Amino acid sequence: MKLERFIQLWTHRYHKYSHILKANLFGYRSGLHFKTVKSKLKQGQKLVAVIRTEHFGDIVAAEPISRYVRSLYPDAYMVWFVKPAFNELVGFNPAIDEVLQEFCVTQREVLLKTGVFDEVFQLQFKNNNHCPKCQVYVENPVAEQRDINIYNYFDYGNLLEVFAQSGGLIPAKTAFPADDQPRLYLQKKHTEKVDSLHLDKKFIVIHCQSNYAPKDWPAKQWEKLVQWLADQYDYEIVEIGLKSNLEIKAGAYRNLCGQLSILETAEVIRRASFFIGLDSGPSHLGNATGTFGIVLMGSLNNFPQYNPYSGSYGRQENAFFVRQEGMPCSALSFEFVREKVASVLNSRKVEKQN
Repeated sequence: MKLERFIQLWTHRYHKYSHILKANLFGYRSGLHFKTVKSKLKQGQKLVAVIRTEHFGDIVAAEPISRYVRSLYPDAYMVWFVKPAFNELVGFNPAIDEVLQEFCVTQREVLLKTGVFDEVFQLQFKNNNHCPKCQVYVENPVAEQRDINIYNYFDYGNLLEVFAQSGGLIPAKTAFPADDQPRLYLQKKHTEKVDSLHLDKKFIVIHCQSNYAPKDWPAKQWEKLVQWLADQYDYEIVEIGLKSNLEIKAGAYRNLCGQLSILETAEVIRRASFFIGLDSGPSHLGNATGTFGIVLMGSLNNFPQYNPYSGSYGRQENAFFVRQEGMPCSALSFEFVREKVASVLNSRKVEKQN
């Protein structure tokens, strides 16, 4: 074996096994912490875990579960497991007593094996939680029993319903039995940050890239849509997201990509006249903040047509889905999207005037 390859191999092994060691240590330490928490609870008071660690749109979609579990266990001490990057989505939720910022799934596995929790609701479906460094999957026994997996999950309903079924909170293939409108818990610091941006009073917020390429619409099409919006309407066009892939010359366009936290982004969306974007995390923020959404969607993997949303977006009371059954989002023509967007903007304008 060449020296360079030998060094690469052992560097990889060092990072892998140090990561696994750290995950185990975190798991045992968390177990001790929650044993201490449990020892201080009143007699009969349960320690409950709810696990939905990623992605941020999924966490927003699952928010009604926090209130539903609270209604089932009003006196319980509820802990929500989440990845550190998404802590703010659950950290301000009044239904949740504590947030566990999960290092990786191995930490979770070690912690759950302690048996410290009286009730555990794992909201992930099969094949859905993986640590690439530990090279392990941690499976949810309820999802395995019900065969809810990455290939068929939308056969079980919208994301909220799928998560509630995966957690064993409701029977398989049933509707969510409580308030299904996702909520966010925006704080003063989020509004102050957006105040400092001095956005126009009338603006449309757009989101043009998801974390999964099959859901995307080509950048050149977005550029044409932004230019058309700027030419035809008196709105500022504000792009949000992690990073822009657009080249826009229109004066009405403003790029805020990479400048905001998740909840600051939610506050921008909340203030917008319309949200135009993809089936991705920010569209769930639009649903939770009450901004009318125009969502570009297409077929997805095994699903020729699907609906990920609950609440007002799910019922299309406060949203319009731009799609053609069986066609991926990337294949939607500019003319088709422009026509649908124009029909929504013009009809909503007439409604406001009346």
